Order: sequence, then C-alpha cells, then structure tokens
Amino acid sequence: MKLKKLISLGMTALLAFSTISCGSTATSPALPNDPSVKETATAESTAESETKNLVEEIAFDDVSVTWEDSRVYKDLTLGRYRTIPTYGVKGYDDVPFIRLTDYTGIIFADQEVITVGEEYTNIYINGTNIRVYPFEDTVWFENAAKVRFNGPIDGGVVENYEFDFITISTKNESVQTEVKPMTIDLKDYHMPVIAYEDDILMPFLALQNTIGAAAWNTTLAYNGKDYYNAFELDEFLVKELSETGSEGGKELPYYKGLMSGPFSKKTKTTQAYADYGYYAVCLLLDLTFGHKEEMGIRTFDEYFTKFNAKKSLTSTDPSAAILAEIMLFNYLFGTGHDSLMSAETVFAPSNKSVQTLANEVADDMQDSEVGQQIFNEQEQKDPAQAAADMGVVLGALMERGLNLPDFFPMLVWSSYFRTIKPEDYGDERLDYTGDTAVIYFNSFKNDHKRDPSFYVDPINDEDIKDSNFAFFYRCFEDIKKHDEVKNVVINLADNGGGNSSGLISILGFLSEDGEVRFTNKDLFVNNYREECYHVDTNLDGVADDNDGYGGQYDFYILCSSLSYSCANALPYYAQKQGLAKILGMAPGGGDCVVAGFIDAYGRCAYYSGFLKLGMETENGFVSDEKATTPDLVMMKSVIDRGHVPWFDPEGIADAVHQYQNGATEISYEGTAQEEQVSDFLSGLLDRIIESLNTNGGNSN
Repeated sequence: MKLKKLISLGMTALLAFSTISCGSTATSPALPNDPSVKETATAESTAESETKNLVEEIAFDDVSVTWEDSRVYKDLTLGRYRTIPTYGVKGYDDVPFIRLTDYTGIIFADQEVITVGEEYTNIYINGTNIRVYPFEDTVWFENAAKVRFNGPIDGGVVENYEFDFITISTKNESVQTEVKPMTIDLKDYHMPVIAYEDDILMPFLALQNTIGAAAWNTTLAYNGKDYYNAFELDEFLVKELSETGSEGGKELPYYKGLMSGPFSKKTKTTQAYADYGYYAVCLLLDLTFGHKEEMGIRTFDEYFTKFNAKKSLTSTDPSAAILAEIMLFNYLFGTGHDSLMSAETVFAPSNKSVQTLANEVADDMQDSEVGQQIFNEQEQKDPAQAAADMGVVLGALMERGLNLPDFFPMLVWSSYFRTIKPEDYGDERLDYTGDTAVIYFNSFKNDHKRDPSFYVDPINDEDIKDSNFAFFYRCFEDIKKHDEVKNVVINLADNGGGNSSGLISILGFLSEDGEVRFTNKDLFVNNYREECYHVDTNLDGVADDNDGYGGQYDFYILCSSLSYSCANALPYYAQKQGLAKILGMAPGGGDCVVAGFIDAYGRCAYYSGFLKLGMETENGFVSDEKATTPDLVMMKSVIDRGHVPWFDPEGIADAVHQYQNGATEISYEGTAQEEQVSDFLSGLLDRIIESLNTNGGNSN
C-alpha cells in the first residue's frame, strides 16, 4: 500500500497553533524541545518541503466519510456509547480511518489537551506529551509509561484507581532508571498519518496499537461500522464457559451487535484490509511482546516471513489468518500467558474446512527454511496423540514433526488437579492442624470497584470471594485467636495467577511492616523499576510498622508446576526477600504481565506483555521465569505427585516439620495412589478426545 498525504490548499491559513481543550484543563502546556525528532522544515527548505508535500497530496475526493454515525461501545453495555465518523481513503479499501482527537477522547475520557501545530499534533495527558507527525508518519512519546499511569513510578504496576488499603510507601522510596523519548515509524507498517482539516486521520488499529497499547487499552474491535469492546466481552464469555460450561453469552444483545455488522456478510476481505490486519499485528507485537529477545525476534514481519506465515496472515480469507494466529499464540509463543480466546471473527465463516486450512498453513510453514529445520529435525509425534493434545489445527501441524509446546504440561497438571481436588473444597479456605495454619486460594484478585471501601463498609463474606486482601485479612484475624499456630502455609498448588494488586496485598501480609518491594522491567520504554508500596493489613488507616505478620509466624509457600504468573511471582519475591520458604516443586513460570491482543477481525488473545517481573543483577536483568527453587523438594519424579499432600493440611504440616528438622527433600513410598496416577494418565487422552468431539472446531 502506497503511503500518501493530504494537504488542503487552504490549510496554511489554519496551521497557526490552535488548542482543543478536553475535560477541565483550560490552558495548553508548554512543549519541551524534542531533539530526538528531526526538524521537518527550515526557513531555507520551506519551498522544497511544500513541493514534496504537494507531490504526496491526496485529493479531497480520495477521503470520504464511510459512516457519519459509527458507535463506540467502550463498556459492556449498549446504553453508553460515543458517536464518531469513520472515514475511508482511496487505496485502503474497507480500512477504517478515524480522527486522532476522537480516539484520544475515547481512551482518555476527554482528560487530554490537544494542540494542533504546523508540524505535529500534541496530546498532553498525565503530565507527558504524545506527538503525531503527519508528514513523517510517526508517533513520538515523551514518556510512554506515564501515558499508562503518572505516579511516583512511571506506569507503576498498581494504578491510581487501585490505591486503597495499598498506598505508596513513605518509608522506602521507589526508584527507576531514566525513561527516554521514543519514536514509532508507521511507514514500517504501511499505515499513513494524514493531515486532515484541523485534525489527523489514522487507521483505527494504528492508533489502538500505539497510543492505546501505551495506555494498556487495546480492547476495541471494528465490525464494519461500529466499535465494540470485544476483549472484555471475550473475557466474560471465556469465564462463563469455564464456570458453567455454557455458551449462552452468544445470545446476548451485545455479542449479537458485535457479530452482525457489515463485515458479517463477507467471507472475504479486500487485500488492502488483509494487509492492514497483518501490519497491525506486527505493530502491536513489535512494541509490546515480552519475549522477543528470548525468541530472537527482531521484527515480527521478519519472523512471520521466515516461517511463511505471512502468506496466511495476509490472506483475504479471514479463516486462514485465524489458523496462523492459533499457531502463534497457542504454540509458537508457548507459555501459559499466550492463548487465543476465540476463533470467531466479525466476518462470515469460510467455506473451507478447518482441516483443509490447517494443512495449508502447515505446508506453508514446512516450505520455509526455518520451518524445514523445525519439522525435519524434531521427533515425529503420533498424529492421533498430537491431535488430541492440541486440537485439530495444531494436530495437523504436529503430524509434520512439531514438538509439544512448553506449556502443555500445565494442561496436564490442571486436569490432574481437577481429578484429585476434594469435592466441595472451595476456592478459598483456612485449615488448622496442630501448630500450622494452611491458607488456600486458587486465584489472585482485587475488586477495585468495591464501593465504599473497607474503611467505611467492613469486610463481609462476599468480599472474600472477590478480594485477596479481604480473604487474608479474615484469615489472620482468625489465626491470631489460635495461640498454638507458629507456621502459616500458603497453598498455591493449583493457582494459575491473576491480578497483580492481589499479589502486592499478600506480600504485605508476609512482610514484617506491611512494606512491599516490587521489581520489574518495562520493555516498552526500557526502564527498570523498584516500586515500593505499603499494605494496611490491620485496616487501622495508618501505614506503620504495626502492619504485616512477618516475624510473628514462619511462612511457607506450597507450589506445583501449575503455580503460574502471580503464583510464580509470589514465591519468587518471598524467597528473594526472605519472607517465606518454598515447599513442593518449582513454580511454573510466567514472567510477563498479561497483555490484551485484538486484531482486525475481532479475534482476541492473551499474550506476554511488555512488563516483565524480575530483578536487576550485576549480570543484567534476570526475570522470575525459572528463578525460584524449592527449599523442600516434595516431588522428585512425576510418579510422586500422587503422594504429595496437595490438598491435605495434615500432610502439608508434616512436610513443614520435616523441613524444620533439616530435610531438604521428601521421599514417598509407593502406595495405591500410583495406580490412581497411572489411571489418570492413561485416561487423559480419552478425555481430551471426548472434549474435542463434544466441542468441535469452528473455522471462523
């Protein structure tokens, strides 16, 4: 797609600085000098520059209003929306262009100040500037982390709306390395930035995958006319399916609205739209994927080209692109943080079968140089086993030699724990056995929407279901009544992670004074931070040394390979800071905060985002991915997992006592549980195949 510019013959008269005030801000901020962006015009070169612009001119007839009244549903309701125009540009068939000011008003809730100048438009938000240069096709960030959150630490993991019983520490100062300005060149992604009247037009995903990505706000999908919050909708549908087994959400008006736009009548896209969708994916992942360095990815365009995946990702058949993305998120990225949530799109279903498309994708990959190495050098997998393990699409790929992804053992562990977990065990519980209390919970969560706060409306039984803080507060209020308790074990056996502010809350209970130090690296802006918080664990409204229970009890954390993400981070920080001993086995990993992906077809995915947990060392930054080792090994081989007392408080307490008596590992003698494990493993394949046959595959 050729990049073009539009400049009005009367534009020069309008190019004096004008300010659009949004929200309550009344004055335009002073703009700092920007040495990182070259000057685009000087007194000597003005005539030459104007000639160049006229050569690149797009006639006004080439820009048209596709829809005067596109609706933007930012929330999961049809009752609140913003109406904006959607534009079309000749040569970019079906690609939605929207005004820069419309987009920023949506994601910043009209709190930004916009200043229109001759060379760029400036957006001032959260004390920092974003500049969009139409004649350079660039987006410049003074400090992209502040776009997300402006606090003591730029873009801190606990955002402003989450501060409540968590506050910024006044005892320990948060520190960070310098955040430098950055420029994103959209020419690399074939996305034009067009000066239009007193505004700027850009492809919708060019805005969402730059400014929206910096603000951690990539949720909207375009259905050919309107914009829906498809990401939060898919999260809701996935949760409903996992909890109830029902897909009834697809009958809801919001879902039907998203899926019934003009695109729903099309089984094919234009090539321009397919290219737009491809480069939008490259743009988002280039900027925000947290494992580029480990995977040796310089750019995703280069990566997709090497694998011959670019062909399917730029196909005018949306289903071909779907299968490539399934391969990408569910196989090649290969972690528990990376998964396509849904294979459905805002386009009509393909006429090709899933198996046919899968074979085409696999053939394209095998023909690539890198693909030949992968397919030919790896051990061949049994086709039936491969299909059962990963589903029809990945099964087709594995028939050609692909190994199972690294995260597959987590699927086995998850199924195993569902098998052995006692009936009615619950999602949270507190057990006592002798001198040991065992706190169990299966996800990290914090209900930041709870109103009023716990300082006004005391914690109730419903709160413990939605808030780790509320649950731990209740637990310790009860534990304090048991003078015999000396040891407290936190059981993360089947905890797959969750909300990072929930993690901060729990670390506050483990500390001696409610203080929490949280270290991480922001790959978007390339800075390292030590974020310091205080958790008011006794809810007395005072952040002091009376908070926290470290020193009052000996803390232990029980982990399995399923302990992932925040359940990987909790034992990591606890061990590094001397807050607890680790029992069981090494946790499963997950070093990047989850980010939200959404493409031009409305498909949504989770993936490893740009905020990576870990610690700076003399040898550089080391993530928490595989950095935690058990102080007491309770599973030396896979057969031992049938003996480990994952949900048995007495067995857990016994392990604590063995550690206190000097043990570093526990050897379990064979029991009848070995037969249980054997039966489980032999039946796993049958259950997966049955699940696949029941749920089926959807080609769109």
